[in-house]
Amino acid sequence: MDVCTNIKEPTNRIRLLMANLPTILSDLLSNAFEVVPDIQVVKPANDLQNLLDASKNGTADVILLGSSRVENICSAVAIIDVLPDRHKDAKLIVITQKPGYAEVISLFRAGVKGIICNLNLRFEMLCKSVRCVHEGQIWASNEQLAYLVSSVSRPKSTDVTDSHGRPLLTAREQQVLHLLADGLSNLELATVLRLSEHTIKNHLFRIYDKLGVSNRMEAVLYALTPRNTLPAPTSVRTATPSNKVRMIKAG
Repeated sequence: MDVCTNIKEPTNRIRLLMANLPTILSDLLSNAFEVVPDIQVVKPANDLQNLLDASKNGTADVILLGSSRVENICSAVAIIDVLPDRHKDAKLIVITQKPGYAEVISLFRAGVKGIICNLNLRFEMLCKSVRCVHEGQIWASNEQLAYLVSSVSRPKSTDVTDSHGRPLLTAREQQVLHLLADGLSNLELATVLRLSEHTIKNHLFRIYDKLGVSNRMEAVLYALTPRNTLPAPTSVRTATPSNKVRMIKAG
């Protein structure tokens, strides 16, 4: 593990609080940070109970949080949801194992400012991520940023409307359908949207009913199939009478 030692002694050190990390990793990082002049590990290190204790005073500038998708082991999102107010100004960095689309999106939505994959963890880069996040930047790989961009871009092709361009689905149902088109499972949908799987199933049933389809694939194909739509009614200057279109007189 490479250690950064070529940094001048700073006036204000970054207070780093570590929690929910594997014990071996926490010990290695605690020892390594001792020779990093601008980063100070808050004691006790790797104490999740201390992190969540609302009665404690003091806080940290940056919180380095471990996460796991293994059942019965705390996930970072679950921990963030119950963080005491004393940590409201702390920047969050999560170390996790090969994060996928659902985990990346749920972490950013929970307020995380940096995500690091522990499979290619390098101490020098970890130090850099702490400094960058402390300065207000986002720390993420190109793949993670691509996930983030994909989650906020809603292709028009999946917006389901009637012949007049009116939406057939609610905003939440449209969101579920958009993520469904990305290939997410019910569990991943629940993770990204921070809902229960039961609620996701209810949304899917309503989507199927409104679109007149019977399964996920048919719903996605329906959404991606181009349709001709009529423009929304506007003030008409010239129009041809029709038994289907009501004339609107211009004031």
